[in-house]
Amino acid sequence: MNEAALAIITQFYAQIDIFLLILVRVLAFFLLIPVVSGMNIPRTVRITLALCFSAALFMSGIITEVSYTPTVIGYVMLLLQEFFTGMFMGYIIFFVFNIIYYTGQLIDYQIGLSMMSVLDPITQIQVPIVGNLYYLAVSALLVASNGLNAFFGAFFNSYRLLPIGTAHTFGNGALAWYAVTLLTEFIVLAFQIAMPIVGTILVIDAALGIMVKAAPQVNIFVVGMPIKLLVGLIMLLLVMGPTLGTIYEYLFDAAYNAVTNVIRMMQ
Repeated sequence: MNEAALAIITQFYAQIDIFLLILVRVLAFFLLIPVVSGMNIPRTVRITLALCFSAALFMSGIITEVSYTPTVIGYVMLLLQEFFTGMFMGYIIFFVFNIIYYTGQLIDYQIGLSMMSVLDPITQIQVPIVGNLYYLAVSALLVASNGLNAFFGAFFNSYRLLPIGTAHTFGNGALAWYAVTLLTEFIVLAFQIAMPIVGTILVIDAALGIMVKAAPQVNIFVVGMPIKLLVGLIMLLLVMGPTLGTIYEYLFDAAYNAVTNVIRMMQ
């Protein structure tokens, strides 16, 4: 073993407490960030990726020293603080991209698919059919456009604004209010995305109501449900393709701005 490798190993063991603090924040971030947090990715792959990312941060020199109470309790409290710091950053991205599921729920309810759901292979939970279609398409665009690299870059820069042990996570009123503001904004966004299809189905409902008045003998449930499903699927085919890129760009910009704002608010 040459002297350079021995020096690196010695330095690593001398600062292994710093490495563990980095690893905890990285793991918490990777638990929630889209695509990487998917259950379809083997756990060993995710842990290996987190270790490699932590090693890159450790060797980059962006983290030089950490001050904390030199006791077991003091170090454990610092580990928890770093875990929640990474979790908040990952959760805000997770929240923005998962608003698309709410959009799918609105569409499914109108076209008659609300009683059915599918198992999402990424999150391993039951999700609406249209919402899962949108989410998978947006996730594919996130990978293809190197959007994950942008989030990794924002996480890397978080150590410049939030050195280890300096994040203000609990009792942060500004952060809580910002989360509530995001919730209201993205509920409105979900309605805007779903409105072309939902609006079309509302027009069909109105037409079916007029038809019931004109011909009461017609069974509206037998006639209406197939029409709404067919028109809804046709509108989904016509609307999703042209608007998917715009929806992804809006979600990505919103998620990136949100995570940078959260980092500043935790200073």
